Formats: sequence, C-alpha cells, structure tokens
Amino acid sequence: MFTDKKCMTLIALVAMIATILAACAPPATPEVIVKEVPVEKKVVETVVVEKEVPVEKEVVKEVPKEVIKEVVVTPTPVPPPPKKKLEGLWYPIGTEPPTLDIQLATDTTSHLIIHQCIEGLFEYRGDGSIEPTGATAYEVSDDGLIYTITLRKEAVWSDGVPVIAQHYVDGVIRLLKPETAAEYAWLMYDIEGAEEFNIGETDDPALVGVKALDDYTLEVKLKAPTPYFETVLPFSTFYPVRLDIVEKYGDKWTEPGNYVSNGAYLLDYWEHEAEVGLVKNPTYWGAANVKIEKITIPIIRESATALALYENDELHASGEAGFPSEEIPRITTDPVLSKELRILPRPGVYYIGLNTLREPTDNLLVRKALASAIDRVSININVVQRPWQTALCCTTPPKILGYQECGTCGYDFDPKKAQAYLAEAGYPDGEGFPVLSFWFNRADYNEDVIEAVAAMWEKHLGISVELRTNEWAVYLDYLDQCNNTKEDLAACEFNAYRMGWVMDYGDPQNQLEVVFAPRSTFQYTGWENARFDELMDLARSEFDTDKREAYYMEADKILCEDEVSIIPIHGYERNTLVRTGVKFEYPPFGAPNFAYWALP
Repeated sequence: MFTDKKCMTLIALVAMIATILAACAPPATPEVIVKEVPVEKKVVETVVVEKEVPVEKEVVKEVPKEVIKEVVVTPTPVPPPPKKKLEGLWYPIGTEPPTLDIQLATDTTSHLIIHQCIEGLFEYRGDGSIEPTGATAYEVSDDGLIYTITLRKEAVWSDGVPVIAQHYVDGVIRLLKPETAAEYAWLMYDIEGAEEFNIGETDDPALVGVKALDDYTLEVKLKAPTPYFETVLPFSTFYPVRLDIVEKYGDKWTEPGNYVSNGAYLLDYWEHEAEVGLVKNPTYWGAANVKIEKITIPIIRESATALALYENDELHASGEAGFPSEEIPRITTDPVLSKELRILPRPGVYYIGLNTLREPTDNLLVRKALASAIDRVSININVVQRPWQTALCCTTPPKILGYQECGTCGYDFDPKKAQAYLAEAGYPDGEGFPVLSFWFNRADYNEDVIEAVAAMWEKHLGISVELRTNEWAVYLDYLDQCNNTKEDLAACEFNAYRMGWVMDYGDPQNQLEVVFAPRSTFQYTGWENARFDELMDLARSEFDTDKREAYYMEADKILCEDEVSIIPIHGYERNTLVRTGVKFEYPPFGAPNFAYWALP
C-alpha cells in the first residue's frame, strides 16, 4: 500500500516461499532433437533431420592373441592436481547472457550481471523488505498519483559523473521509445502518458509522467492510483542510463571499457560464450561496505560440470548453472553438501505455453487433454527429485495473493479425463492426431522435465511428440520472431513451448498481467479473452485486498482452466549450493546483489 505524505526508508514485505528455475531468427528453424521416449506401447516417431552432425562412435577391434602380453605394472603414486586457488568470488551462470543492455534485458542471466553494475532506486533484501539504494526516501501525494523520490547526492558513475534525476528519466523514456522495442515497456503503462508514448500516439517525452524536478528529485505521476506500484520501484525499469554513452558507442556500449557503472561493480571483461569478469567499483557510494574485490562468472552449460567444479573447491556456489537432478539424493545425504544446499524463496512458475492458433492445439479439448495428462507430482519426486517443489495447476505460486491449489484451479492429473477430452476432440486413443511439435531451450533440467511430459502425453494419449531445442538466446529470438503478428504465430512450427517466469516483485499482477495477458509480449500463445482483460483493469485500481484476490483468482482460472493457453507444471524456489563460510543473501525477487556477500 502507498503511504500518504510520509517519507519511506523501508517497506517490510513478507518473504515468499516458492520455487525457481528459470528460469523467463536464429537459424531458419531451431535445432531439431527428436528423442525416443520410453512408453508402454509402440510409438510412431517422426524424425526431422536438419543437418549432419558428426557423431563419435566407439570402435571395437579384435586384437590377435599373439600380440597380447601380460604386463605387471607397479603404479607410481601420483598426487592429485592442486586445487585452484580462487581469487574473489566464483559464481557460474548456465548460458551466455543475451544482452547487458539495461532497457532490453528480460532474462535472469542478463539481469544477474546488470544488477551488479547498475543500481536502481530501491533494492529487495533477503527478507523480502525493500530498502533505498540510489534513492534515500519518497513521498506519495494524498490522491496516490504522484511519487516524489529523493536521490542520493553522493552517488556517481564510474567515470565520475554524478548520478542525477535526469538519468532515471532517460532510462524510463528510453525503455518506452517505440524504436527501443523493449519488452518491459508495458510494465510502465501505469505512468501517465507512458502507453501513448510507447505505442506512438504521442512523440513528446515531456508528456510522460516522469520528470526531474531538480538534480536530486525525481517525480513519477501515475494515471490512476495503483496498489502494487511501490513493489515495482526496485525493478530494472527504473534503472538510470547514460544516453551520452549509448550514443557514443552505439551497439558496443555494453562492452567492457564502454559500460559505465553506478553500482558496486564494473564490467572488467566479457569473453563471450566463456566468462564474465567484474571488479569492485571504487567510485560506488557504498564501496566501503563491499567486501569482495573481484567476481568471476564462468559460463558452464552442463550442470554436472558445475557440480564437479564446486566439489573440487573451484566455485563458491553452484549459482545459475545448478546441479543435475539425479545428484540430489546424493547431495541431500552427503554430510557436507547437505549442509550447503540452500532451498530459498523465489516465487514463480515453470510452465508450458500452447499455440492456440496452430492445429491441433487450436482445439480447446486438445489443450484440456494435454493439461490433464501430466503427472506433476511424479515429475517433482521421480524426475527432478525435488519433492519440496509445489505442483501448480494455475500460475500463481504459494504465498502470493490469489494462489489456488491443484484441484481447485486448472487441471490436475487425470488420464481418463484426458483420454475423454481427446476422444471428444475427434482423436480417440490418439488416432489421426498429427505429430505435436514441442520446443524448449537447452538445459539439463529442461530436458528432464520436457522428456517426461512428452512421455506422459505419448503414454496416456497415444500421440507422437517431436522435441526441438536450442540455446537460450536463440530460442528467445525465434519465439519473438514468431510473435510479431497472429499470422506469424499461426505459421510457426510449434504447438507447445517451455518457459519459466520468476517474479520481479511480490504482486500477482507481475505474472497474470505482465506475462500472461493476451497483449503481453512475454507469451506466445495467441490467446484472447475479454473478461481476462477486464479483470486486469479492475485489479489494477482496486485497493481492497479481498476484491483484488477474487479478480486474480478468476483470471487464473480463465487462463489455465477455461482457455488452457498455459499449462503450469510447478512453482519455483532457489535451489543452490553455497560453500560454508560464504556470507550470502538471495532476495525472493530479482538477482542477488554481491555487494552484500563476503568470503571467509
């Protein structure tokens, strides 16, 4: 809730308990991987070959007996290689960051790095509270429309330029400019004039309700009182930007040597596809409290490799690279690893989106059948071996306003109903059903989950599923290109896609409206529903918590039950290993801030 005429220095929020994994045109089509999934009956498998891939084969040769000699060797003891002495914090990510552009980044990997270099107005802390960082306080007008934010006068950029209110204004305006094509622009539509400017109805940035009253006073004017707006203030859509740097270096402004920071760290180097290096920013206003001088962020795509390096003391945390699901039983019983396993709040949803414009997923009964044929509990327990994860049949995670358990919203696992829906759709026992094309981004965890879902669909519905995968940045690019128009989406060769969303702030609006609303650029389903849109409008201006919750619960049922454009699988939490002695802090929303970490 907003506070009338009262300076805010800290807003307490309840820390959420939920689960995570991101989770959230390349080649003409993505790389095609068609995998044989074990089922109880014969499955017709369609193989799509895109290009020749060299395959290493084990060659076994018969050795003539006469050349075989018995040799007894006394091995010389060889000491194990010395463990790497780590300088600074070593924290891995699982993929190349798609971009370090402050206004264009939408994924957790990019935001992890940006968040160390760029400081916004406020910051989520580990307990879910919000504290001032680039700002020192704010006031809200009696009518709830005007936020007046006081900035920190000692804040400077890494090149010595003071951080002023105009830099925050420039960040919002750049986000909203149509030519920027920023997907998060939509999140700023609560600001007066923001939507009209973003869609090109106006071209005067002065008509947008973000103004620098002086160098250290920022004013944000809303078009209507907004109950969740305080929770948005820490988000990256309010990050400042230096337009002089962007104009000077063009597309290269995010490269080391060009990238200026107002946060705790500087971008030291970026070896694309290999490693990112950060060093402490000596000009940061809070530098005296930053304990870690250097951060090395290796890009480790295989979670098994990340775990091996962690166990060899070559990483301080498993980080965003994670660890294999099959290793969890060992981790949870190992006397050391079990104590270093951290299961922390990070509300979000891991889900499957369905292309409602492409046959056969344009049929609602087919979508109901697919949703009813997934055993989410089995996936959590037997596939990814995380029994603590919450199975979700609607999108809102536990501890967030509007959460509904499976059985009360969406479609729980029911093979008989699934078969009945499919038969009613005209495909009894899967007869005549075309091959279902299912896309996902390459990662060990995704492969485990998506192959399990495909096996369940094949087993319980008698259909064939083709799996296609690609690297994260390429995957996002291809989905985005499919999403330009309804015609493009209908023509795109996917029926289902995997995605995950971890919440940026603690309000259900951040998922239901920002991600899943029909007009959102973050979903690729092509769905439309007038009542859903109406409910989002009602919730946006409703300060009565019970009424807002009722609106969001109804909207979630429309999304996952009435229309089934989304099939949720599970909630998120942060599952990570952090070495004993490392002082760490993970907020429930957003990336960790390494300025709060310390090494033993």
